[in-house]
Amino acid sequence: MFGDRAALSAFWSSLRKRLSGWRNRKVEDLFFPHNITAEELKALHDEAREEVGELSSTVLRGLNPPAGAYAFFNHNAQLLTRLRDCHAIVRRLYSNRKRLTALANEQRRRRVDEWPSGIPYPEDIQKILQEESELVEYMKLDLESLYIVGTLVLDQWALQVIAVGALRCPKRHPFIELLDRFEKQEGEVSQGIWEECREDLLWLHYQMRFYRNRFIVHANRPWQRGTTRSRYGEDFNLFTPTPPGWLNDKQIDEDIHALLPFAPNRIRRTPKEHRERARPGALIERIFDNIGQIESRDKREEIARIFATKGGSTPTFQVLAKRLFSFVRESISMLRDIAGENLETIDLGRPHSTSEEQIRQRLDSGREEDPDPTRP
Repeated sequence: MFGDRAALSAFWSSLRKRLSGWRNRKVEDLFFPHNITAEELKALHDEAREEVGELSSTVLRGLNPPAGAYAFFNHNAQLLTRLRDCHAIVRRLYSNRKRLTALANEQRRRRVDEWPSGIPYPEDIQKILQEESELVEYMKLDLESLYIVGTLVLDQWALQVIAVGALRCPKRHPFIELLDRFEKQEGEVSQGIWEECREDLLWLHYQMRFYRNRFIVHANRPWQRGTTRSRYGEDFNLFTPTPPGWLNDKQIDEDIHALLPFAPNRIRRTPKEHRERARPGALIERIFDNIGQIESRDKREEIARIFATKGGSTPTFQVLAKRLFSFVRESISMLRDIAGENLETIDLGRPHSTSEEQIRQRLDSGREEDPDPTRP
C-alpha cells in the first residue's frame, strides 16, 4: 500500500479529514459519562432521607413520649440535614465537572495544546484557562468538604444505632466506638447491621473517615495536594501522594508489594508487569479500595498505615457518595425494624425537663412571686 505514492497521499488526506471531523465534533460527542449518574445519586439520597424520617416516625408513634428536646430526635434531624448537605455538594461537583468538560472542548476547538511555545495566548484563551483553574480549585474544596460532612453523617448515624440498642458508649467518636463494639460482637440488638453491612462500614471507615483525618484535617507532614480527572468525562478524584524524596521509596515500595495477597483477585491474576500490579502507587490504591473485604483488623490497620505513608488517589466523588447514600438507606431500614421490635429499651436521651414540665415550672414560679395574696 505504502509503496504507491498516490495511495500514500490518499491515505494521509483521508486521515486529515478524519482528524478534522474529530476536532469539529460537539462536546456531547466527546463526553464520557460516569456510570453513576446524578439522577441515580439523587434517588439514593432521597430514599436514604426517607428511611431516616421513617425511623423517627416509628419511634415517635411507638413510644409517644411527652414533647421535649430528646437527643434521639435531634440526632435524627441532624442526620437528615447532613445527608442533604452531602447531596448539595455532589450536585455542585456534577455541575462544575460538566463545565470543565465544556472548557476542555473549547480548548480543543482552539487547538490550545498545539500553541507555539514562547507566544502568549490571546486574552480569550487566557480567560478559558483561568476559569478552568478556578473550577478545579472549587471542586477540590467541595470534594474535601464531602469527606468532612460525610464523616458527620457517619457519626450521626452511629448515634441513632447507639440509641436504639441502648449501648453504653462515651459518644466522643460515635462511629469508631460503635465499630469497635460491632467487631467485639457487643452490638446487642443492632449486631445484625454489622453482619449485613460489614463491608460498607469498613470501607466507609477507611475510605472516608480515615482519609479525611490523615490527608485533609490532620495533614501534619508534607503532601502533594492535587486532583486527577479525565479530559472529557465526569470523574474527579483527590490525589495526595508523598513528595519525591520525603520517604525511603525503595522500602515503602517493598512493603506495598508484600501486601499483594490482599489485592483484589483480578489484580493477583494479572501479569507481574501489569500497571496496577507493577506500580506500587497503583497497587496500594487497589488494595486500600479492597479493605472492606479483609477479615483481619490488624491487617487492615497495616494496609491503612502503609497507604497513609505512601498516599494516593481517592475514589471519584460519585463512588464515594453512592456508597454513603446506599449504606445509610440499607442500614437505617434495618434499624427501623429493630427499633419497632425493641421500643421499650430505646434510649431517647430524655431532657432534664419536658415541654409540659417547663410550662408547669414557670406557672409555679409565677405563683410564688405573685405579691397579691388574693389572686387565685
